[in-house]
Amino acid sequence: GERSTGFRGGAQACISGVTRETTPAHTIYACLESVILRLGCIMKLVNEARSSEGHIPNQGIIIASGNALEWSPLWQQMLADCSSMDVIIDADSSSEVCSRGVAMMVAGALFKRELGNPLATCNFEEPLLISHRTEPNVAARERWRIAIVRQESLINAVSSTWNEA
Repeated sequence: GERSTGFRGGAQACISGVTRETTPAHTIYACLESVILRLGCIMKLVNEARSSEGHIPNQGIIIASGNALEWSPLWQQMLADCSSMDVIIDADSSSEVCSRGVAMMVAGALFKRELGNPLATCNFEEPLLISHRTEPNVAARERWRIAIVRQESLINAVSSTWNEA
């Protein structure tokens, strides 16, 4: 089942638009794209929550780790383009990037709560070893926005079949 945005319990994989000309490379690209599109939906929700608190959407960077992303410049570029943010691959692969990021977010929230000001700025100085930085291609942003809408329409069109069994 789907674990984000819609939490559709019966969700199954679906690849649409397959033709005789579809190659294995197209299928791999579609799989990578589908993950990035779901991340795009999640980032959209995060940006909506942040802008309701007075933050500017799509400001910042994405610090990423993980073998699949580290070894795929294509996937890094897809993530940068879809998010309109720089993607930084952390060179310290022994670190727990996700855990560190969550800890910093919690510390920032506690700092703001302590001050009694949810809009307070909390800057942590955390050394970051950059392995690679990928900048977004601004011209690609609209294509990704349209692809997110298309994917959501496809999910909604087929989601009723997941619950019929």
